[in-house]
Amino acid sequence: MPLRKFIRTKYPLPASLEGRCTPSVFTKWIHSKAGSLIELDRKRGKLYALNVTETVYEEEIYKAVLKSGPRDPYTGDLFAWEQIGKWDTTHKHPDGYERQFSLMPTVDHVTPDKLEFEICTFEVNTCKSYLGPEEFIQFCNKVAKNHSLAPEARRRRSNRKRLRTAAKSKGA
Repeated sequence: MPLRKFIRTKYPLPASLEGRCTPSVFTKWIHSKAGSLIELDRKRGKLYALNVTETVYEEEIYKAVLKSGPRDPYTGDLFAWEQIGKWDTTHKHPDGYERQFSLMPTVDHVTPDKLEFEICTFEVNTCKSYLGPEEFIQFCNKVAKNHSLAPEARRRRSNRKRLRTAAKSKGA
């Protein structure tokens, strides 16, 4: 039995993805993600990757797809399942190419020390990098807090400068 047929039978397209991508593209995506993730984990010396097959990764990815909702768990953005399989890897792309795939679903480790996956957008996966869910949320809160405080801090600095300038001109 050809491998593609076996995977297609074993990992049927979830009903929530019907009309968003084809079963063959979905099957190829699972197989491709499993291959690249197991290779990456083995290069990184992850013990859980050393004694398992690509099929185990495929099963874990499929479980993650079934658990995921229609939206990214971090941003609430709707996944663009129609984009899977469209990333062109044949050559280097101009700046900005990746942005058009920001909502494309991808597979991410829930934590770096365990064979457990979640589905998130390409954009979140890029930002999240090696962080676990809680660490990533803490980091995002830190960025948001700093960003929201930055304009106020700039206003205070500007007001102090204005007051110093006014005080100098009165004293002169």
